Amino acid sequence: MKLGKLGQNAYIFFIAPAIIYLLIFTIYPSIYGIGLSFTNYHFAYAKWNFIGFSNYLRFMHWPAMPQVVMNTVVFVFTVVFFQVSLGLLIALALNQSLKGTKVIRTISILPWVLPGFIIGLLFREIFSSSSYGLINMLLAGFGIEPVNWLVDSKVAMFIMIISLIWKGTALSIILELSGLQTIPKEFTDAAKIDGATAVQRFFRITIPMLRNTLLINLIMVCSGGFNHLDIPFILTGGGPGNSTEVLALTVYRQGFQVLDAGFASTVGTVILLINIILTIVYLKILQNEDTE
Repeated sequence: MKLGKLGQNAYIFFIAPAIIYLLIFTIYPSIYGIGLSFTNYHFAYAKWNFIGFSNYLRFMHWPAMPQVVMNTVVFVFTVVFFQVSLGLLIALALNQSLKGTKVIRTISILPWVLPGFIIGLLFREIFSSSSYGLINMLLAGFGIEPVNWLVDSKVAMFIMIISLIWKGTALSIILELSGLQTIPKEFTDAAKIDGATAVQRFFRITIPMLRNTLLINLIMVCSGGFNHLDIPFILTGGGPGNSTEVLALTVYRQGFQVLDAGFASTVGTVILLINIILTIVYLKILQNEDTE
């Protein structure tokens, strides 16, 4: 029985909502933001002009640029490393047929469900400089005076990093656990019979067969890290000074505090370009390994 044209193209009705969503909430805002980056558009003024690459030159000569870029690199790549590696270790543990793993799986994804600003508030209270902060209350039990945790730039960055790792590791657990469950058990059983150790099975079977999942996880974690605003904003606000300010926070400051939409769009476009370049690199790695 031959299907009519409508039947043959029925899949369009299923993917149309996703395409419309992407066009309205992702592609159009991205194109509009890129366009604004070539203007001097300011929310406080009605008139604006096309200024070419002036905003990009301004970004390159912006005094705080080296500090903010370095903060972003340290923040994102530290989070990516620990989130992916911890996610894999926990996923390996949860993939075992042990009692209670189902309950632990449910508990482990709870941080990912919580909104970022809630996690920011939670960690801000835990590391509060007052004597009522959780860490300072524990220290008081040992006779130690309260510590201003978020005043020290290195400590503040460390707290910001662990808060995002705590939240984001859940996503890595979900992705990597699903990948582990697709690995045929026969492969590992055959390797055991051949005398392969657990470490050999991990590097010669698990990692190669989990490669695609790990790369997808890297893409999602990297893009999320560069775009993360709520936790840095709530937890440190970029302080002390600019010591914990990241590019996503700069977009917010320039756009909604300084009201300089043109420069904010420029920083946002820089973040977009970084994400595109990293995604292309990851996909190239995946493509090269698939052709070998």
